[in-house]
Amino acid sequence: MQVQTASAAPAAIVPRFASSCARAIALLLALFSFFFAAYIFTASADYFSTGDTTIRIEQAENILGRWGPDLNGWKLQYPNHLKKEYFDPRISLGRGGKTYSTYLLGQPLLIIPFDYFSSQLAIHERWPYGPTLLFFDRLVGPLLGALVALIFFVFAVRLGFGVRRSLLLTLILGFASSLWPDEQSVLEHTEVAFFLLVAFYGAYRFREQEGGWQYLVLAGVGLGGDAFTRYQDAFLGGLGIGLYLLLPGGPWPGLMGRVRRFILVGAGMLPFLVVDAWYNWVRFGKPLASGHHETVFGYAIWKGALGLTVSPGKGILWYCPILFLLALAGPRFARRYSALTVAIGFTAVAWILLYGYVTYWHGDPAWGPRYLYGMLPLLILPLGEVLNWPKQHARSMVWSLTAVVVAISFAIQFAAVTVSPWRTWYRVIAYEESQGYKWQWIAARYRYHWNIHESPLVFQLHGLYQMAYDGITHSSKYDLVPPDEDGILDSLSTNYAINQWNLWWKSDEFDWWMGRQKIVAGMTMLIAIMLASGVYLVAETSGLLEEPRAGKRLELVPEAA
Repeated sequence: MQVQTASAAPAAIVPRFASSCARAIALLLALFSFFFAAYIFTASADYFSTGDTTIRIEQAENILGRWGPDLNGWKLQYPNHLKKEYFDPRISLGRGGKTYSTYLLGQPLLIIPFDYFSSQLAIHERWPYGPTLLFFDRLVGPLLGALVALIFFVFAVRLGFGVRRSLLLTLILGFASSLWPDEQSVLEHTEVAFFLLVAFYGAYRFREQEGGWQYLVLAGVGLGGDAFTRYQDAFLGGLGIGLYLLLPGGPWPGLMGRVRRFILVGAGMLPFLVVDAWYNWVRFGKPLASGHHETVFGYAIWKGALGLTVSPGKGILWYCPILFLLALAGPRFARRYSALTVAIGFTAVAWILLYGYVTYWHGDPAWGPRYLYGMLPLLILPLGEVLNWPKQHARSMVWSLTAVVVAISFAIQFAAVTVSPWRTWYRVIAYEESQGYKWQWIAARYRYHWNIHESPLVFQLHGLYQMAYDGITHSSKYDLVPPDEDGILDSLSTNYAINQWNLWWKSDEFDWWMGRQKIVAGMTMLIAIMLASGVYLVAETSGLLEEPRAGKRLELVPEAA
């Protein structure tokens, strides 16, 4: 007879994805394929954007072609009388008088495979070299968006939401949150979101499900990936992970146990930190030099924090309304995972306060409060609670409210993806000029954030209506035509297709070099991938692939006499 001692604890129950390893892998591959294809299908027609990504593409091309991190051929020289606020914070002079980007290696290294493939494709198809590389290099955004959806789904299943509800929650994240327009913008925040999810997932698996020391290393790898992309976001994520591992609970209790935890997390981070230090030394001669010369901090924290959360022009609650559902889901999630809730909440507050203190807290020109998008998936994870509401009498009401909020949030993200954000910037600038204000592309001088009449969110939704109206009626009623001798508005109307749908296969920009036949072929292939992977996801999560259980053997009953 076996006797269980008082100190023995039951093993943690880890939810599974499928009944076999092969089916679990197939499920995850189908999920990734669906999101990757969907995000490519809705990729932006604008492959120039703000120039941030173009600079990182330049970094990738120099590393791939010249094995050098400098921006070859770039000469940085400002007039002596130019004010410091006009300096470009994205580039700086470094060793040997060469021009270097201040961006880190995270995204450029991921761009390199796309750059190599597109360079060969341009030669084979005889497409113009520059546009081909810019378009295909920007597919790193959809790749990272699909990876975020994948790790988010894995995290949700491990939290016990079930495969079906986790898939629904992942669809909400993917198409009813700012992840969708953020991955289309191809800025760094989608990559930050991925590595931050990896870090929290590793810490959770170790602490709550006793996954073993390797998950602490995984958490360190996630934080290291963030440090490889954005220093400040890795610092904020590290604060949250550190608090989570310090709170009572999990394996290895006591002081020495916690020291062991942090040593293993540090081991996962170490390779990334070493490469970061080397990269800084190569560029600027010091391991801790970043090349930044602008004034980063100094804005009123309370004003910046409110601007990032509730202002009409930048508030994340308006750009991603599904966060309102945290009022319902948060308390229930906290009762199940109190330490994880504290860690996520602490990370979110720290994130908002730090960026609220940044002089260019809004991150413009961009769609919404982009600096907050890295932590957005963590805030959406608890919403799985509303999909599993236990009280029968309130379930229909909660689900109806959730459906309405998700629909509103989806409409906002759909407008952000299908209508060019530069159309909205055109209208913001036109409004400012109508008020007698001369527009300048200087982040410290933007002032539209608290005026609902010039909120980009309002303009973007109205732009969706305008584009739909002109498309249905075959009119040009809402075409934006700049006034005479207005250089800023004229450049927006000529450099960007602000009067066309912002989808690559709808834009005239691609017809002349890619050809309509290849565009249709590409669309057909993407739709086929979405349909095939989507059908498999539905079949797997609905139980259609489960083998029927053997019923009880029928026994013959003698007939009555």
